[in-house]
Amino acid sequence: MKPGIESSQENADRRVGLQTLITSGLLLVALAGLFTLSSQVTVFDFGDSGPDARFFPRLVLALLALMAGLRLWRHRHALETPLGSARDWSRTLFAVVLIGVAIAAMNLVGFLASAAVVGILLSWLLGERRLSLSVVLPLVVAALVTLSARQLLNLPLP
Repeated sequence: MKPGIESSQENADRRVGLQTLITSGLLLVALAGLFTLSSQVTVFDFGDSGPDARFFPRLVLALLALMAGLRLWRHRHALETPLGSARDWSRTLFAVVLIGVAIAAMNLVGFLASAAVVGILLSWLLGERRLSLSVVLPLVVAALVTLSARQLLNLPLP
C-alpha cells in the first residue's frame, strides 16, 4: 500500500479514547475562555502602558489551547484504549456529583461535616474497606483542615 493511504481496516481500528476526549474538552474550554475573557474580567484603565488584568489569563488560556491542539494533531492517528465500561463511568459520575452536592450543601451543614462525609464515601467508592482508613482518616483530615484554617490562618469556614 502507498504511504499516506490508509486501508479501511486501519481506519476501522481507530478509536477515540479518554485522552482525546479530555484533550478536546480542554481545547474547547480554553477557546471559550479566550473568547469570553474580555466580558468576564473588568479592567480599570489608569493609564499604565503595561499588561492589564487580562494578560496572564489570556496567556495561560492561549498556551493551554495551543498545547491541546498540538496534542490532538500529533496523536491523530494513534490507537487509544476505549473509554471504559458503564460501571466505571457511573462510579466517576457518582464521585463528581458527590463532590458537587457537598460543595452546594457546605453552607448548610458546614465544612467539617461535608468534607468528612465526602472523604468517607469516596474512600468506600475507591475500594477501601479498612475502618481506620475509610472512616477515621477522613474524619481526622477534615478536623485538622478545619482547625488549621480557623485557628492558624484565620479563615472563616462554613
